[in-house]
Formats: sequence, C-alpha cells, structure tokens
Amino acid sequence: MAKGTTIEIQTPTGWQTLTVADAIERNERRGRCVECKNPVRVHRTGRNGMAAHAEHLKRNPECSLSDHL
Repeated sequence: MAKGTTIEIQTPTGWQTLTVADAIERNERRGRCVECKNPVRVHRTGRNGMAAHAEHLKRNPECSLSDHL
C-alpha cells in the first residue's frame, strides 16, 4: 500500500509541490496527488506509529500512490 509523501497545493502563482511534513507545518490539509492530480488529504503521524502521509479522497486504481485495497 503506497502512501504519498508529497502533495501539490494551489498558490496564487500556480501549483507548488510540498512534502507532507512541510504541508503539515504550513497547515495545508488538502491538495492534489503529484502523480494523478486527484484530491488528497494530509494525515499527521498517528498515535499508532503510522507515518505522516497524503491519502486520496477517493481510491484511484490507476495511481501507484493510491490505496488499492
């Protein structure tokens, strides 16, 4: 199960790529996938130890960064 470690966010000058850590620091919770351009949501590090990551709002079987369960 691949998880995204970067996202793209919209800025006044266009799309900007951020790491998930930078997105969390800047309080950017939503963006788009760097691969398929579909919407993603940023998740902080979990209490259970899961690493911070970006997750698609809807599964995309054509994207290698989407959850394919």
